[in-house]
Amino acid sequence: MYLSLADFKKRIEFSLCQQHASDDDVRAFCDKAIQAGVGVACVNPVNIPLTVKRLEGQGIGISANVGFPFGAHLPEVKFLETGRAIEAGATQIDMVINVGALRSKNENLVFEDIQRVVEAAKGRTVKTIIETWVLTDEEKQKVCQIAEKAGAAMVKTTTGVRTQYLLEVTDNPRGATLEDVQLMRRVLSPDIKIKASGGVYILDFALELIRAGADQLGMSQGEKIIREFQERYGDGVKLTP
Repeated sequence: MYLSLADFKKRIEFSLCQQHASDDDVRAFCDKAIQAGVGVACVNPVNIPLTVKRLEGQGIGISANVGFPFGAHLPEVKFLETGRAIEAGATQIDMVINVGALRSKNENLVFEDIQRVVEAAKGRTVKTIIETWVLTDEEKQKVCQIAEKAGAAMVKTTTGVRTQYLLEVTDNPRGATLEDVQLMRRVLSPDIKIKASGGVYILDFALELIRAGADQLGMSQGEKIIREFQERYGDGVKLTP
């Protein structure tokens, strides 16, 4: 597989998801996204209008977080949040699933939760964040199947948000892992894409995730990794299996 610099850039989703991000922070973030040439910029719904204005004509997808960061919202709330984000100009949606419902084996609620967001997105790409770091392999497989059945276009590993609650579940929280991406790729149909997110800060790891089957990479430091790619590989690199 040959990975060009242009393709690598387009695989990166640059994110600004902090609750304290100011308008100036959003403007600076958008300017970095433009300079780096990433494929997608992801922000909180309240920042969609400013992001749309700042990125107009730049060819960068704009994704809104929905149900972020815990996913513990009612389906109708996520439906409304998605609809408002689309109205404001979002071209993609990153939604957090109802993780508690999944772990409670309430598959119908997990399905409805995702399906309502897909409905509200009106054909835009919906990425379901499944929070792999608190799930068993069996739960990961099951939620991938549910997400695909509900109409999601992409399944995403984690939010990348580390909280005190996460530490109650695991004392060594890991975001994206090669093992999880490989598992997801085995379970999902070929036309359902995978987004690896959480702890992707090193170029070598990013390339390993792509080899493992990741189609898109969620990053908060995308410009640094793109710069390193260009310095090391120029216009592209051949990735061996």
